Amino acid sequence: MGKGILLFLIIFCYIFRSVALKSKNKDTKFLWVSFFIFCIPFEFGKALNTPKFNEIAGTVQPIYMISLTIGMIIAVLPSAKRRWMEYSFKSNNWVNCIALLLILSFLNPYNSFPTGTWVLAIFFLSNILLFKLLSSFLSMEDVLNGLFDGLMILTVAQFFLAICFPVLGISAVTKLFHESAEIWATRLDTRSGAVGFFNHPGRLALFMVITAAFFLATYLYDFRKKASKIALILCILIIFLTYSRTSYLALIITLSACYYLNKNAHKNLFSIGNVLKFVVPTVLALVYLIAYSPLSELFMGSDSSDQYDNRIVHFLMAIHLFDASPIIGVGLNGHLSYLSQHLGIVNQVTMDDFFAINPIHNIHLIVLAELGILGMILWIGFLFGNIFKAKKEISKGHNEILSLSMIGLFIAYIIYGLTGWAPFSTAILPIFLFITFFSIKYRQQ
Repeated sequence: MGKGILLFLIIFCYIFRSVALKSKNKDTKFLWVSFFIFCIPFEFGKALNTPKFNEIAGTVQPIYMISLTIGMIIAVLPSAKRRWMEYSFKSNNWVNCIALLLILSFLNPYNSFPTGTWVLAIFFLSNILLFKLLSSFLSMEDVLNGLFDGLMILTVAQFFLAICFPVLGISAVTKLFHESAEIWATRLDTRSGAVGFFNHPGRLALFMVITAAFFLATYLYDFRKKASKIALILCILIIFLTYSRTSYLALIITLSACYYLNKNAHKNLFSIGNVLKFVVPTVLALVYLIAYSPLSELFMGSDSSDQYDNRIVHFLMAIHLFDASPIIGVGLNGHLSYLSQHLGIVNQVTMDDFFAINPIHNIHLIVLAELGILGMILWIGFLFGNIFKAKKEISKGHNEILSLSMIGLFIAYIIYGLTGWAPFSTAILPIFLFITFFSIKYRQQ
């Protein structure tokens, strides 16, 4: 299906919903958020350039485009209130840090392809600007309702597609939205898995882990509890049908951690009693899943050995990139460009061209390679600092749903990011930025 036609149909459905709600004198502002969330997997946009074969960058393709986000910025401007122009540096430290890292990357002499950094900068800043505009006229309730609505529709639709493939074997549904999805859905005939609206089972699985964390949060805090329970079950079933091994581990650890933090927000997380109540059961569940459950063959057999070897190669490549520029890295969204111009780094590790044109399959190593020690310190501090701040919010009984959702989001990124680069793809990053932005915004209030 053409993406233009698909976008038109989605817009038409949301306009129809808006008219129907207004006819009943109901608020419709939450539909802005719902529309944005629902459209994330499709990566709508009009490309303005076609990269040459040797123009590769990092996890974000070096393509200038008029994205759906930019279109939404124009659409919501008439509704935005004047305070959207106000900017507090103190309450936006994380945005300031990323902006400074982008500037540093432009000035970085090791950044061999600044276009990749420019594309990432436009992507990041346009999303933040859209959220700033939305926050000027949306309340926390509007944001939660919109997030719940968008994720609920996505979950039901993804579950339907997951039943079509792989359960019923209707492979035609895998290429409805992305041409390359059919290839990855069958994993080159080695392992079939659901892709939903995404182009890879891993991306669908990670997105649903994040979604499951949100629905667990809404369930625990009695926000549409019955619907949250149903949605959470659907999320788990979808993740199972992706057959994404890392996502199984991420799901167990993420949901266990969210539930544990919800029940122990007032307590010291590192006491012996808490370790016994959380760490031991979680480890036992993982051991059973990997070694003794019916799914053990998925972890111990199949192509697991090859995938392990691939990650070792990526680790060695990252170390070589780190050696080249240990303090500031080789530039945001630029590690592949550096590799393409210094093929000796790849040849020292492997002769397989796959590793020269595909991002390092570990987002934490990507941060180390592209931003060096400086970026790694900021990345670790950002993740764990916000987890502890969100825990503090929960203990106060303030902003609980978004705080717990952000904790689940960050844990999913930490775990899944150890073996994949999907968390830094344009199909996943918007949900990361959205939950992070609004969780921190309402924490400040």
